[in-house]
Amino acid sequence: MIPSKIVGKTSGENWIGLIDGFYSIVLTLLVIELPVIILETVEKIMLVGNLQKEIWEFIITLCVLLLGYFAIFTIIYDIWSYHKTLLFDAKRLRVFAITTGFILFLSSLAPPFYYLVNHYTLEEVLGEFDQHRSMILASTAVFGIIGIIYLFLAALAKLEKRTPGQTPERREELQYLQDSSSTKALITVIIATITFSPNTYLPPPIGITALAIITYFPINFFKKRHRR
Repeated sequence: MIPSKIVGKTSGENWIGLIDGFYSIVLTLLVIELPVIILETVEKIMLVGNLQKEIWEFIITLCVLLLGYFAIFTIIYDIWSYHKTLLFDAKRLRVFAITTGFILFLSSLAPPFYYLVNHYTLEEVLGEFDQHRSMILASTAVFGIIGIIYLFLAALAKLEKRTPGQTPERREELQYLQDSSSTKALITVIIATITFSPNTYLPPPIGITALAIITYFPINFFKKRHRR
């Protein structure tokens, strides 16, 4: 990614600034979309015509939307912290260059697809349709993006762990990243299945919230060792 003839020998740390800036933009785009969704919520709820019903529907819908945005924000932050930790002292630079570009591309798709999820969820909450196909497709894309990224992070950690020259501490850290990333990918599949199952259907923002709670906060099951 950086011409060696110009800057000399490169390392994984050359990408730290890039991914820091990139993920900050992705997180910012998520927040920028929130006022648009809130305005759509207000406009649609005001059409109901019952003031008391309007207020309660607005409060409930807003809580669901805020929970979902907090959840996807937390998940993207978690992906950033894993990605950044992997790039420290990276040995397989060519592999990291290719996979880093792909992971960043997938991460950039999270804001637009999650905007669609909330747009269709809003219409479902207001009773305009039930389990619209477009919402299911958008939600599947969000869960798929998250799961694939965690799988790539697990694969990178496994590959890097097998590279000669790693210190015992670094191998332990990479083992943690591999185990937790693969576990999070599995949890993503399970939560997505529960969310879309007719018997256990959850609104996608609630499913994303459950995913964030399970994958980020209690993953101290694995004795967290993120390097900041």
